[in-house]
Amino acid sequence: MKKVFFQGTFDIMNWGHIQAFKDAKAQGDYLIIGLNSDELVRTYKKREPILPFWQRKAILEAVKYIDEVIEIGTMSPLQELKDLDIDVYVIGSEWKASKMKEKAYMESKGGSVFYTPEYDGVIHSSDIRRKCVQEYLKKRG
Repeated sequence: MKKVFFQGTFDIMNWGHIQAFKDAKAQGDYLIIGLNSDELVRTYKKREPILPFWQRKAILEAVKYIDEVIEIGTMSPLQELKDLDIDVYVIGSEWKASKMKEKAYMESKGGSVFYTPEYDGVIHSSDIRRKCVQEYLKKRG
């Protein structure tokens, strides 16, 4: 069985996430999502997550391409890649330069790295969040 690992916050789901999950699942047999903990989101995004961990996890568990969701508390999933004996590490193309240790590990063990592309037409979570805030402020205005 070929195991695939993909990490993220997945705070406001969008079409690009679903495409990325579909592409990730196509790389193997079993897709594990490393879902960033609320504390990790606070640390690296410098804000509260929109949805708490348990809700993000429940949403992801309902996605047909995903086989398992685990909590992750670090930006580097190197230990998870080792502990779970991952065959394919999936990275969003925007993270390519910052995941060199993980990439080197995967290559050293004969595994592979798959970069999700920038999907055309995606309205990103940050854009959705911004639009929601703008609409809220306009209504209060």
